[in-house]
Amino acid sequence: MHPTEFELRPDLNGASPWADTTRPDTLDAHRLKLLVDASLALSEVRDFDQLLDLIAKTGMDMAHCEGCSIYGVESENLRFLASTNAVLDQRAGSARRLVEGLRDFLIPITNHSIAGFVAKSAQPLNIPDVYALDPSLPFHFNPGFDQRNQYHSQSMLTLPMCDSRGYVLGVMQFINHHNRSHGKTEAFADADILYLRALANQVGVLLRNARVNVQLRESRVEAVKKFVIASEFTDKDTGAHIERMGRYSALFCELMGFGAAYAEDVRLAAMLHDVGKITTPDAILKKPAALDASELVIMRAHASNGYDILRDSQSPLLQLGATVAHAHHEKWDGTGYPYGLAGEAIPVVGRIVALADVYDALSSRRCYKEAWPMEDVVRYLSHLGGTQFDPALVKLFMAHVDQFIDVRQSFG
Repeated sequence: MHPTEFELRPDLNGASPWADTTRPDTLDAHRLKLLVDASLALSEVRDFDQLLDLIAKTGMDMAHCEGCSIYGVESENLRFLASTNAVLDQRAGSARRLVEGLRDFLIPITNHSIAGFVAKSAQPLNIPDVYALDPSLPFHFNPGFDQRNQYHSQSMLTLPMCDSRGYVLGVMQFINHHNRSHGKTEAFADADILYLRALANQVGVLLRNARVNVQLRESRVEAVKKFVIASEFTDKDTGAHIERMGRYSALFCELMGFGAAYAEDVRLAAMLHDVGKITTPDAILKKPAALDASELVIMRAHASNGYDILRDSQSPLLQLGATVAHAHHEKWDGTGYPYGLAGEAIPVVGRIVALADVYDALSSRRCYKEAWPMEDVVRYLSHLGGTQFDPALVKLFMAHVDQFIDVRQSFG
C-alpha cells in the first residue's frame, strides 16, 4: 500500500482468526489468551476505571504497539476514558500527566477527525502514516498531542466499539504498530485487527453495561433521597444535609483506601442514617431548646427504629443502611447508644457516619442553634479523637480538612 493511502477495512468478524499463516502459532495463542483474560476481567473487576486501564494495556500488548486510548460516546461527542503509552510510560510522570490532562477531553463525532469519523461511520481505519494522509480526505490528523508530548505518531488503527445490536458506544485507538520481526513501525496487520476488533466489541458491551449500571445507580440514588426526604418532609434542609452526609462519608472511604464501589455504597447508605426519625414526633425534632430526659429517650430511639425499618431488606445497600442507622450514635469510648459499643466493635461505617454527622451538625444552622464558625468546628472535633470518635478518623479528617470544607461549600 502506498504510504499516503488510508485503508477503510471491511467488517472482519466473519473471517477465520487463524487466517494469518505468516506468524507462528504461538502468536495466535498469545493473542487468544489475552482475549480470554480480558473477557474474565470484564466479569471480575468491579472498578470501571481500573478495568479500562487493564483493557488499554491488553490492547497495546495484543497489537504490539506503543499506545492505546479508549473513548466513549457521550451525546454528540467522544469522551476520553483511558490511555496507556509505552514510550511515555518510560518518562517519569509523563503517562500520568497525559491521562490527567485528557480527563475532560471531548472530540465531536463528525467526519473531521479520525476518531469522530470512525464513531460516525462505524468502520475501522488503518492508517500507515498519519502525517501522509491525502488532504482530500474528510478527516485529518491533529498533531497537537505529538507536539505537546514530544512524541511522533505514525501508524494508527482506530476501531469502533459496538454492542451486540451494532450501536457504536465508543472507539479504541492504537498507535505505532511495531513489526514483530524487524521492529519497524508499520500499518497494523489483518491478523492483529481480527483480535483487536473482538476486544473492541467486548469493551463495547462493557460500556453498554456501564450505562445501564449508571442509570440503575442514579435511580437508586433518587429512590434513597426521596425515601429520606419523605421521612423528614417538613425539614427544608434535609435534601442538602443527606447529600453532604453521603459525600463526607464517601470521602472518608476514599481517604481510607477503600475501593470506589464500596465508597459509593457507603455514600448512599449514609443518607439513611436518620431514617428512623420518621417515628419521632415533630415536637421533639423541631424543639428550639434542649430536650428533657424523657424526650431524649424518644429521640434516641430513632437509631433502633431506623435499623428495624431497614434490616429485613434483601438489598445489600439497605442492609448497609441498617448498620449505619444502628451504629452512628455509638462512641469510641463506649458511652454512646443504643448498645454502648466501644472502639473497633463499632462497625467502621458507623464510625465514619458518626464523625460526618457531627461535623455537618456543628457547621449547619439548626432550629435550636446557629452554625458554628468553621475554625471552631475543626478545633472542637480535633479534641474528640479517642473519646467520641475513632482517633484514626479524626486524624484523617484533620489532615484533609480542606476537602471536607469543599464538600460543605459545594452542597451548602
